[in-house]
Amino acid sequence: MIYLYGDSHIQFSFKQLPVPHRDYHEPSITMFRIGRDNTIINFNRYEHDSNSIICIAYGEVDSRCHIQRQVNVGKEEDGVITELVECYFTTLHNTIRSHKKVIIVGVIPPIRQMDYESIHGLISHEFPFVGTDDARARYTRKINEMICQLCHRYGYIYFNPYKRYEREDGTLQYEYSDQVCHLGNNAFFLEEFMKLYDTIV
Repeated sequence: MIYLYGDSHIQFSFKQLPVPHRDYHEPSITMFRIGRDNTIINFNRYEHDSNSIICIAYGEVDSRCHIQRQVNVGKEEDGVITELVECYFTTLHNTIRSHKKVIIVGVIPPIRQMDYESIHGLISHEFPFVGTDDARARYTRKINEMICQLCHRYGYIYFNPYKRYEREDGTLQYEYSDQVCHLGNNAFFLEEFMKLYDTIV
């Protein structure tokens, strides 16, 4: 059985997953919160055993909004990102005890402001994102690089087929989106996940 934990991107990226799974995602939960509270939302360790495949995805909200807010108050971005991802992995390590494999999903490329505004109108407030396209793409890349490194350290599987959906500037190809910030066309994502799944089972 596959157990899915994460923010709303779990719901969109894994929609119509063709193998048995349980979706325990919770919208708008940040990687920061997971690390700060030392808790994976909706996680029940007694539900898992040595055959459980646990798949986890957080971080899009952090790269879209919260890292830039920390930078805006004078914090150094690499320090913010390092602390964010290390605390996240500490929580995962402290929480997950029984499992066959743990899969950590990378963060989806950020949306380009112009793409969003062409559909939803001019943004005059901080939501849905904070920072320039370049900055948010850079934060996403750095988070993913560090997730990959820590997966090697902890023995987890790093899964990130989102490069297929990325422009040269690191932003999301909007035609593959849900016209907000999630994946809309997830056919390639599922195809790559099923290849990985077949190597595990």
